[in-house]
This record gives sequence, structure tokens and C-alpha cells, in this order.
Amino acid sequence: MIRFITLDSHDPAFNLATEEYLFSQNDDAVLLWQNYNAVIIGRNQNTLAEINKEVIDKYGISVVRRITGGGAVFHDRGNVNYSVITTESESGSINFAKYLTPVINALLDLGIHAEFSGRNDILVNGFKISGNAQHISDRRVLHHGTLLFSSDLDMMSKVLNVSKEKIRSKAVSSVRSRVANIKDFLPESEAVTTEDFMGVLKRYYIENLGCVLSELSEKELSEAEALANSKYRTWQWNYGNSPKYTFSSSAYLSCGTVEIRLEIIDGKISDAAVYGDFFSVKPKEEFVSAIRGVEHSESALLSVLKKINVADYFIGVKENELIRLFF
Repeated sequence: MIRFITLDSHDPAFNLATEEYLFSQNDDAVLLWQNYNAVIIGRNQNTLAEINKEVIDKYGISVVRRITGGGAVFHDRGNVNYSVITTESESGSINFAKYLTPVINALLDLGIHAEFSGRNDILVNGFKISGNAQHISDRRVLHHGTLLFSSDLDMMSKVLNVSKEKIRSKAVSSVRSRVANIKDFLPESEAVTTEDFMGVLKRYYIENLGCVLSELSEKELSEAEALANSKYRTWQWNYGNSPKYTFSSSAYLSCGTVEIRLEIIDGKISDAAVYGDFFSVKPKEEFVSAIRGVEHSESALLSVLKKINVADYFIGVKENELIRLFF
């Protein structure tokens, strides 16, 4: 039996935890789910290299890492996510076409002619409307993807617009594509909502693939929530697991021009250098020593900066002004 479950939650940490928990079990399942505004980072990516942190902070957008590879994606309520969790007859390699075909067929029921393209995308008229990723362990397969129905493409562009000059890393970078919403390809006379679209997908999987409507049990809800707390809501998973990278930034502050260069390993500052024409009372080496070993996160750095007198190293500067240089 293949369970078909529509997740009630819009919390990205809980939804990704639910995927992983069900993947760790023996059942086959198809999930439909949506998130509140969030950037979902690929397993092998450098988080800060994929997000515009200023925009993320301004709009309170969540950032969560998933267990599958691929690039960073933006989720909102105009985007529909689907997951297929199953067991193959034998251990195999990544196979996107097998799991994309039902989605392409469901789109055809709406009169939309989509095609499988490249490594893991679904295109309509040359525009990407779906990106997909997979995780395989022995014979267990987790395939999931986005389906842009009426997503805020302007916001997507803002949150994923990153200065590559600031962060240099060997991590896997996202490949930007021309994207469009599925709704744009529907006949103008068709008043289809996101909920209608999810209904089309649900009907296709039930009628053509024998899925059976199901809900999460109390145990599954509890286990998913526990995993969300221990993993998907933690800084270590979402940011700290980023591969080694270097970060550089400069700005004209009240003390003069300051340039900072950081080397980050396992999400922590392993070394740093400070340059500029600023004036100081104490040697910059003391400042570097104070931040060495600290998480490359705003809260951790602010905690350290508040314990030292920043103005001793950058005359006239307060911690809230200096912190901007670190991100």
C-alpha cells in the first residue's frame, strides 16, 4: 500500500523532519505539503553563499537544510512540494525520470504540456516550473520536488541573490534557471487555485498509482517533531554543516574603512584578518583572538562583541555597526 498524505503543517523544519522520519521506516508514501516563506538549502551547499541574509532577516524567512543534494530553492504558499518515499527492489542509482513522469502526466490533465529536462527539472515552454532532488540509502528512496504554481518570483529572486565576491567555497552552488509559475500556462478562463492544483495531483496519484488516503499517526507526529527540534531547527544543521569557506567584506564605518576576512570551518571562525585605515587603541590581533572559534552566526558574534569594548579596536564604533561586516 502506498499512503497518500497531505501535511497540515506549513513549518519547513517539521515537514522536512516528517520526510526523513518516514524515509527511515518501511512504508511507501506520497506527501503533498507547503511551507511558509523559506529557503531550503541542499545537503552539500554553503548556506551563506546561497542566501541574501539581509533580505532573509528583513522578512523573517526561514532557512532550513534538507538531506537531499541539489540547489537552494525558495518556498512559499504559492509553491507545492511533493515527496515520494519508497523501497526499490534492488539498490540503485539516482533516477529522476521515473518519479517525474506522474507529475508530468498530472499537469497534462490541466492541459499543460511539460517535459523532463536536464538532470532534474520539469520545463514548460522552456521555463523551469519544478526542481527535484533525491536521497538513496540502500534500497530506500526519497524523491521530492517543488512545483511553482503561483509563487512570488520577485521574492525568490531577492532571497537567492547573493554576492559571490563575499563568499568563496568549493561547495555545490545553485544553478539559476529561467523560472515561471504553472498558473501562467493555464487558459485565462481557468480559475484554478493552489488548492485545486493540489487536488489534481492527489486525484492522479490515487486513481493511477493506487495510493490510499492516510494521515500521520500520533507516534509519527511526535517522532517528526522531536527530529525537527534536534536537527532541522538547529543552527548546526542549517548553517554549521556548511563546507569550509572564506568570507570577506568591507565598509566605511565611523572609524574609517574596515575590511574583514574570515576562514570558516564547520561553521566556526577558524581564523580572521582585519585591515583598513581605521584608528584603534588596542591591537587588532586581540580582536581577532576574541572572535576565533566563534560560530559564524549573528547571535554568537554579538554575544562576543558585547563582552569586549569594540571601540578599543575600532574607535567610535559600536557592536551593532560592526556586526554588519560579518555577513
